[in-house]
Amino acid sequence: MPDSLIVDRVLGDRPFAEIGFPSVAAVGERRGLVVAGGAVGPPGWQPGVLTSGRSTHRIGVYGLDDLRCRFLLPSRWPVNTIAFHPVLPLAAIGTGDYDGGFFYKGELLLLDLLSGEAVSAFASEREVRSARWRNEHRLDLVLAAVDDESGEHDTWGFAPSIARDDWAATPAKAVGPAELAGDRVPSVPPGAPEAALRTLESLSAACRNVTFTPRRQVRAVEPLRDGRVLAALDGVRLESWLPSGRREWAAPVPGGGGRRIVVTPDQRAAWVEVQWAPGWDGPRVRYRPNGAERLSLQNGEVLRPAGSQTPVAVTGRQDGWVMLLDTRHAPTEAATTLVSPDQQESAPLDLGGYEFDNTTFVIRRSPELLFLQPTPHGAWIAAVEPSGAVQPLFPLDWDTGRGTRFSGGPGVRLQDALVHAGAVRRPGPHPRVEAFVARRQADGEPGWVFACEAVITAMDAAGDTVLAALDSGEVVALGAADGRPRWRRSLTVHGMPASGTSLAIPEDGRVLIGTADGRVLDARY
Repeated sequence: MPDSLIVDRVLGDRPFAEIGFPSVAAVGERRGLVVAGGAVGPPGWQPGVLTSGRSTHRIGVYGLDDLRCRFLLPSRWPVNTIAFHPVLPLAAIGTGDYDGGFFYKGELLLLDLLSGEAVSAFASEREVRSARWRNEHRLDLVLAAVDDESGEHDTWGFAPSIARDDWAATPAKAVGPAELAGDRVPSVPPGAPEAALRTLESLSAACRNVTFTPRRQVRAVEPLRDGRVLAALDGVRLESWLPSGRREWAAPVPGGGGRRIVVTPDQRAAWVEVQWAPGWDGPRVRYRPNGAERLSLQNGEVLRPAGSQTPVAVTGRQDGWVMLLDTRHAPTEAATTLVSPDQQESAPLDLGGYEFDNTTFVIRRSPELLFLQPTPHGAWIAAVEPSGAVQPLFPLDWDTGRGTRFSGGPGVRLQDALVHAGAVRRPGPHPRVEAFVARRQADGEPGWVFACEAVITAMDAAGDTVLAALDSGEVVALGAADGRPRWRRSLTVHGMPASGTSLAIPEDGRVLIGTADGRVLDARY
């Protein structure tokens, strides 16, 4: 049994794929290296979706001759600035961001370019917006203000200059607060995404003769009977890949992205849940609700555009019925509709409110239109009939004594049971997320429960095996009958770690995995 999945094809592959969308890039011609920072984006696309809290920011070290990734490191904060040391095989990397409350946090990383190891040099958390080597001993920085008390955090910062005889020997947390004092100077914006894009585009064209196109977050993937593969991802509502590995067509949605895919039984069209880019209403940001579109699978043409301004989630069942589920938390009128296989739309239904932390409750291979129905005592898994009748099945949470909110996750319908994921957030001084996969019998009782410390992002089943992707970057195979782990493998692409955000099994023994960095893996297990 191999330690990792055997990846036969990588769709959407490209140079610098590992970092997602770039924020800054630096070329060290003397070292023959490129260091770039970026972000792959959060696993959840709606507020309130539980994650394991792992960082989505990345630092990649690439060879200048072949653009192959040598090292890949996570970063706690966005990467703002990168500076190669003039003599040593070392790079100073400044990171940081506003913490959403009051403070500006970040760190100075000293990255050893030979080993790929990094140390965090500051004794306390400070956002670094600029780093520049004055000479081999002195590093000039621009730091953000510590907090937002003055309201002028974006207009000014501090400029300390730090000296060391040997920067390569600097231990972690060696730079104390006294050394971070400096003159008040005009601030600089963190990161340089436009310059990074130009740099990576130029390198990709010169070295690989390819066009660099940032991709990230493949939210849904679906195999077709003719061998094509569909994917929905950030920036693209839907795309089609041919068996040859060439992209056949793509339907872009700049600033937004595709979120769910429901293929019609004849596989001539697909329903896609689309998240739109926010716009502006004068000085205020205006968010357009998620919509549902039906696209031709011949060329990606939109056959049925998104309708009302009511936000919807797309859910399907195997015979072709589709539910456009109203996702308002407190709807004032009925807005959920059912669409028949011949595209006849029902009158609006009132199925109650919607909880954003249940966004990932997506059940594959289901003969029913399943959704989570809110009740005063917690959510119930329920089914909607084509007539509009609602059949409550059983509570989402089987443990009434859990004492904390249970959030629904992805799942798959087996012939005689429902297997689905869920997670709870445990508050406290050291908050954590506990995640589960459970097989539910007809009465809702769990036949088995598999617990893990990483949130499940996608699930499917074939034969007697359930596969689940975790936001830790692992894929786990469970016995469908007993829930026992059969294997658990870390996901790697070209030797570098990756994380699965979507998953589908085209046939027993093969799996398609959409990744956080925008690729689709065709693999064997």
